[in-house]
Amino acid sequence: MPDTIAELARRLASLEWRVTVLERARRAPYPPWRDLPLTGDTAVPDTAQPPRIRANLWDTLEFSGRIGLPGGRALDEALIALLPEGYWPTAPRTIAVASDAARRELHLDMDPKGRVTLRVPDGGSVKATWISLDSASCRIDSDEE
Repeated sequence: MPDTIAELARRLASLEWRVTVLERARRAPYPPWRDLPLTGDTAVPDTAQPPRIRANLWDTLEFSGRIGLPGGRALDEALIALLPEGYWPTAPRTIAVASDAARRELHLDMDPKGRVTLRVPDGGSVKATWISLDSASCRIDSDEE
């Protein structure tokens, strides 16, 4: 009897694996990446990692790439990018971003008008030459749904 139960368990596991493969194949592909329009003196420090965005099927805005900061400083409340229409969040969002700033965490604030503003905790400025958008994401839709 134990051999029969073990055999049924193996068959069930195989069937579950096949269903998972079929579900993955049926999913719609991710939308393509789109360039993130920068503002002011911000730049693309590495052409191999341009700042990009995409909105996926789960109402999440995904970011990738790097943004070069003007004068090697991260200035609080500096407008660094404008989201294209259709990518604007329905509520203000704040996301943490990586940078080369020593011992300071930087954030991006996004408002419902598509403005992307750099935030330095406690205000002011800090020495930083770039910020990384890799692995940064936020919801586009409202939290109240």
